[in-house]
Amino acid sequence: MNPVQIFLLLGLTLTVLVVAVLWRALWIATRPQQVGQERDNVLSHVAVYKEQVAELEREVAQGTLDQAGFDLSHEELTQRLMEDAPPPHSTVQAELKRPKLLMAALALAIPLMAFSLYFVVGTPIALDPQLASQANGEEQITPEKLATMAEQLGQRLEKEPDNAEGWVMLGRIQRALAHYDEADAALQKALSLARNDDVLIERAEVLAQKNNGVFKGEPWAIILSVLKADPRNGNALLLAGSAAFSEGRFKESLAYWEKVRGLLPPASPDMPALLDAIDKARERLGLPPVAPATSTANTPASAGAVPSKPVSDGTERLTGRVSLDPALAAQVSPKDTVFIYANAAEGPRMPLAIVRTTVDKLPYDFVLDDSLAMNPQMKLSQVKSVMVRARISKTGNAMPQAGDFGASVGPITPGSADKLQLTISQALKP
Repeated sequence: MNPVQIFLLLGLTLTVLVVAVLWRALWIATRPQQVGQERDNVLSHVAVYKEQVAELEREVAQGTLDQAGFDLSHEELTQRLMEDAPPPHSTVQAELKRPKLLMAALALAIPLMAFSLYFVVGTPIALDPQLASQANGEEQITPEKLATMAEQLGQRLEKEPDNAEGWVMLGRIQRALAHYDEADAALQKALSLARNDDVLIERAEVLAQKNNGVFKGEPWAIILSVLKADPRNGNALLLAGSAAFSEGRFKESLAYWEKVRGLLPPASPDMPALLDAIDKARERLGLPPVAPATSTANTPASAGAVPSKPVSDGTERLTGRVSLDPALAAQVSPKDTVFIYANAAEGPRMPLAIVRTTVDKLPYDFVLDDSLAMNPQMKLSQVKSVMVRARISKTGNAMPQAGDFGASVGPITPGSADKLQLTISQALKP
């Protein structure tokens, strides 16, 4: 027997024992009372009969009732006694029906209540090991399951051929199965329904995988077309760097990846892997690796690095207010993310100090200083002039994307006493 069967058997056994104990207790408690009640009823009738017979005898003694009248009345009393008194055991049998009905109800109610309570406050999913493993994230996605998912999704898309997201999902599943021709066909179908630069980049990767990692030809053409339309597309820049690296063009690879580095916030979880790739490209070019201090500042805490929080003396502080143009109120959501940051007017666009809030907090009075630096080696006090920017992001993504709104002011000298005013009033160019 498996643990689930043992659990159910023990639960049923305990339930039966509880019902049996209650049944016996109620039987013992009610039977003497029922027998006593019948005896009391009989004695009560007999007592009344005796009193009435005694009354008849007194009337005969006083001469108010003759013997014939006495005999007639005595016979009537006897008949009434027989009619009023219940037959033996009838009362007991009637009364015993009540505990039987009660116990039948308890026998049904107790298991129902016990198992209902378990389903409310217990863990019923634990009764099914498969569901429990799925709930705990232990379910393994095997190739067989992926193939089943692909088949089911394909059947659905036959009925919904205009579902672009479904075709993208099918393409990803087929890619995971290494069915690159099918993946390419699914992604092409999705792109025929709606252009999406990220899906285009996925297709470029699939085409390269079909060609054993070679990007020459259509994959490179796709990457360059996306970068022409959006030079700041992080996925395209990353793949361009990987493609150039695979072809031995390490200088180009480094240039692409450095652009991504300038777009990512230092605290991004993607930064350590990017810095590792950059170091590999620099090594091939005979250049020293990225400064250890910079790498340490961006290493996850689990790696043992705990960067110290920068301290501000106030001399570099910038203050101001960010407001939203009322004309944009209908185009943003109250919980959309608002980034307020300063970056060097000349040089990398990595934020030197940044605060984060939401649209419903606007207008928002901000303070930017060295204590808000994401990297202790890159602070406001270390540059001569900065641009102060505010950006609304619907996705909460640190990298600017299409659909964002923003405003900027500058160049500003860190420590300026002027209170800056930024009014977010226009969409940012991709």
